[in-house]
Amino acid sequence: MIEIRGTTTLVGLLGWPTSHSLSPPMQNAGFAALALDWAYVPLPTPPDLLGDAVRGLVAAGFAGANVTIPHKEAVIAFCDEVDSVAARAGSVNTLVIRDDRVLGSSTDGLAVTSQIDAVGRRALVLGTGGASKAVAAGLEGAGAEVVVRGRRDRDWPSSADGFDVLVNATPVKDEVVVAPHSGMQVVDLAYHADGSPTALVSAALALDCHPCVDGLDVLLAQGAASFERWTGDVAPLRAMREALRGGRG
Repeated sequence: MIEIRGTTTLVGLLGWPTSHSLSPPMQNAGFAALALDWAYVPLPTPPDLLGDAVRGLVAAGFAGANVTIPHKEAVIAFCDEVDSVAARAGSVNTLVIRDDRVLGSSTDGLAVTSQIDAVGRRALVLGTGGASKAVAAGLEGAGAEVVVRGRRDRDWPSSADGFDVLVNATPVKDEVVVAPHSGMQVVDLAYHADGSPTALVSAALALDCHPCVDGLDVLLAQGAASFERWTGDVAPLRAMREALRGGRG
């Protein structure tokens, strides 16, 4: 159990809602593994109060925060500075607070590109939100040709024909919006909290797609990068993974 004392350094999660997120147990397991007097708390934030929430982080002495749906794009307006990756993506998922300044960055793209081979590939990214933009920017930066499709496009749902990589950056878990094909690299940002495969991951595994990266793998990768930006320590991946998967690997 996390004990929060007067000496504890706080980080949090800005989103609406936050009740579904596995980031708090994952990050707190990481802090515990390194015996850090840190704690990660969910901060459910309605969209019209996002600016107040970011200013509150600074006022309350937080070291930073993660940012999730639906705030990844809007939060940029409340950052004092964003790094080149976040600026290119137009999306921020990590805030670091130093000297009362809010520094925005994005680890979403890196969480995908670190687990696949993007060089020279043609990638289809599903979704048009902040995570999709970050992933698309990350893939392009890693050498892929990227096509982004969303629900409002006239040709939605799209087809995976002619693509080497398929990334689902929508919240859809229980239906296959775009069917993968054998030989593809597949990444699903959505996940089930119990670790069971989403519909897309199940379809990809049945076709022996490799790699097939599920949302918990993506969450771990982006969360570890955030952890290291806040603390300056190497993230304890084993402890964080076990917190996500309940010891299932």
